[in-house]
Amino acid sequence: MSKKVFISYSHRDEDHREDFGDHLSMMQRNGVIECWHDRKIHVSDDWKNEIDQNLESADIIIFLVSPSFLASEYCFDVEVKRAMERQKEGTAQIISIVVRPCDWEDCEFSKFQAAPKDAKPITRWEDRDEAWLNVVQSIKKHINEFKPKLEIQTGIEVLTGPSQENLEWLSDTEIVLTHRRVDRVLLEGIFVVPDVELESTNDLVNIKSANYMLNHMGHYLISGEEQQGKTSLLKYIYRSSLKKGYLPVYINAPEVKKASVEEEIKKRLGSQYVNLDYDTFLSHKEIMVLVDNIDEIGLNKKFKSAFLDQLNKITQFTFVTCHSSYSYISGDIPSLDEHERVELLGLGNKKREELIQKWISLGVEESIEEKELYSKCDELKNNLNTVIKKNIVPPKPIYVLMLLQMFEANSKLDLELTSFGHCYQQLIYQSFDNANISKQDFDKYLNVLTELAWKIFTSQEELNLSQIDIFFKKYNEVYLPVKREKVLKKLIEHAVLRDNGLTVGFKYPYIYYFFVGKKIAESYSENLETRDQFEELLKKLHREDFANILIFITHHTKEPWVLKNIKTVLQTLFEQQDEARLDKKQLSFMDDFMKSIPELIVEQREIQKERDEQNENLDRIERSTEIEESEPLDILASINKTFKGMEVAGQIIRNRHATLTRQAMEDLAKVSASAGLRFLDYFIKINDAAKNEILKLISAQLAEHPNLSNKEIEKEAENVYLHLTYGVINAFTRKIASSIGSKDALEVYRQVDKRAGTPAFNLIRQAIELQFNKSIDIDQISECVKSLHGNEVCLRILKEMIIQHIYLFPVDYKEKQQLSELLCISVQGQRWMDMKKAGKG
Repeated sequence: MSKKVFISYSHRDEDHREDFGDHLSMMQRNGVIECWHDRKIHVSDDWKNEIDQNLESADIIIFLVSPSFLASEYCFDVEVKRAMERQKEGTAQIISIVVRPCDWEDCEFSKFQAAPKDAKPITRWEDRDEAWLNVVQSIKKHINEFKPKLEIQTGIEVLTGPSQENLEWLSDTEIVLTHRRVDRVLLEGIFVVPDVELESTNDLVNIKSANYMLNHMGHYLISGEEQQGKTSLLKYIYRSSLKKGYLPVYINAPEVKKASVEEEIKKRLGSQYVNLDYDTFLSHKEIMVLVDNIDEIGLNKKFKSAFLDQLNKITQFTFVTCHSSYSYISGDIPSLDEHERVELLGLGNKKREELIQKWISLGVEESIEEKELYSKCDELKNNLNTVIKKNIVPPKPIYVLMLLQMFEANSKLDLELTSFGHCYQQLIYQSFDNANISKQDFDKYLNVLTELAWKIFTSQEELNLSQIDIFFKKYNEVYLPVKREKVLKKLIEHAVLRDNGLTVGFKYPYIYYFFVGKKIAESYSENLETRDQFEELLKKLHREDFANILIFITHHTKEPWVLKNIKTVLQTLFEQQDEARLDKKQLSFMDDFMKSIPELIVEQREIQKERDEQNENLDRIERSTEIEESEPLDILASINKTFKGMEVAGQIIRNRHATLTRQAMEDLAKVSASAGLRFLDYFIKINDAAKNEILKLISAQLAEHPNLSNKEIEKEAENVYLHLTYGVINAFTRKIASSIGSKDALEVYRQVDKRAGTPAFNLIRQAIELQFNKSIDIDQISECVKSLHGNEVCLRILKEMIIQHIYLFPVDYKEKQQLSELLCISVQGQRWMDMKKAGKG
């Protein structure tokens, strides 16, 4: 298990800290140590709390000793004082590195080992690299020799601590993870504290961080699907509770064969701790028991209850995990009645970003710049969202990590397709490997799943057991026979299929969509039924499942019929409308309104906080969105088709940019954007036609406020109406960009914009540049401002795009000044964001 290193230093020695970090990079890359210093504190963090927490959890505490360090009140009075206490407790070890000559021999910590050799200051060495090498060799020796201890207050002084075997287990991810910058990926390096949904007495959803349980200790029953991260969460709780002074013990329920809590805990204490017996464990003030997979315990109902009753008697703190389905019947076990139910949730947008940032930072935590971090993060996040896409692939940590590895290795793969199809295929192959299906049988299983998916798709329902029997009977008549029981058993046990007792279907949507798309792609040219079903997909493109199947078809084939049919659908949407140009003439009705609203300014915002808030909003939207089963009205279907059609077209551009001709991509981008702009034209015209009715409706709502006069109500209603209209124009312009945009096809969008020559296309292209290129191009923005001169609506949208980019990505102060002059927006008060750093002089 890696040891945590806390580096205490004066910021006047920042250059020495950076040199030191370079020399420690190999130890970090190999997972030997994990370094922390206060330059890792984000502006939005509580810096004192961050320092205290990391000082408290460190195994090795390093002082970079210099005159500035000795003069710093915070370093000396806070960090040195607590480090000395922890050295005496045996929970941490101090190492002093003398970086500059100073009078430090009379300091209390001078009695401990110092580096480099003979405590000769780094600046006095002829070769500073040699000095730092000497320091690193000394640190390696200390790390190998030092074993941090946990003091247990039991009335008698007993020193004990987690065993090496236990520490290794706590750091083990339990899946094979490879990363190009570290030899071994440790759990603490990538673990993200998940969200949980607490049991609620009303209809309101109560979602908290899993840290809620650590801050409100008690009895908890944590449910989640397989591979949801239940065991990793218990490891996190175990580590965190150790640091807080609790004494936890972990029990894997399937290994429990007797209902004796004492016997089971004694077994675990022997392997999880050094020098800790059962009586000493019980005498500790705050003991904790973690029980994993209670639904798989090797006891019957009677003895299961007896076992849990005993646990509840010896401790007030238990964390018990089970499969989601078990939580519904756990009420039949009285011993679990006092356990608060919580459901472990998948990784939402915010948590996925946190995990991606940790993955990107592995091995380069101290050197990676924010701009590079956020740019790489968004690129990976966009790729992830393409694959996960509204739970097509479940947002479980294991899937996210597997996909991150795939994206990293993508350039090394010999792929037939240039799409993300290989990701879905790799996930399916991974399931086959887990089921011990031999490579030579892969094709057989793939074919069974393809035909089964097609049967479910054409039936529009999952198959009951009788229908499953008929399916396999017919399958064996057409193809070489397979053993029904063997095939179903392997696929159900390893989460490819699921059997709910009544019907058999696919465990996750992505597997179903993948195989339906595969069937259509492979048999379209020769099978009339397939072509008819494909036509049905196009007619009902507004349906989420049909749109997703279409996207999967584009993964499976490069044949031109897919592109041709999708373009035809897009061309027929709102075909009676003109494309919205968004020029001054079309938007002249908003002129007075635009003059009356306040000017934009760049407010004081912190980038990570802004990104967190944006992701939290996305999570709220996704969690509150319910799938509409009923068929929508024709106009709503057409609107939805426009959205879905643009998304499918964007998928094709992003996935096949390397094989599509420039002209084919340009045509597809133009057709897609045009469909969106025809809808926008429809909206503007229908909105104008219904203006009086909308104003009456808004006025009726405002009339409930007795303080407003009739004239004020009329004016306010007009403002609300125009604000809503502006909001739709703004949002839909960006929606077109996010749907069809691609980093690899920026040249294509520039050409489309050049040929179209309208403010609408100008905004779409600029939105794509900002969203997918992640950088500010002053010259491009300057050209855009010139082309939009006098068009206050479009200029306002452009300004909002750029301000949002400044909030989400690092932009240096000089660029902000240039943008301020170009866009006439104030950036006063921003300099503090670029200069403010938590630190010590």
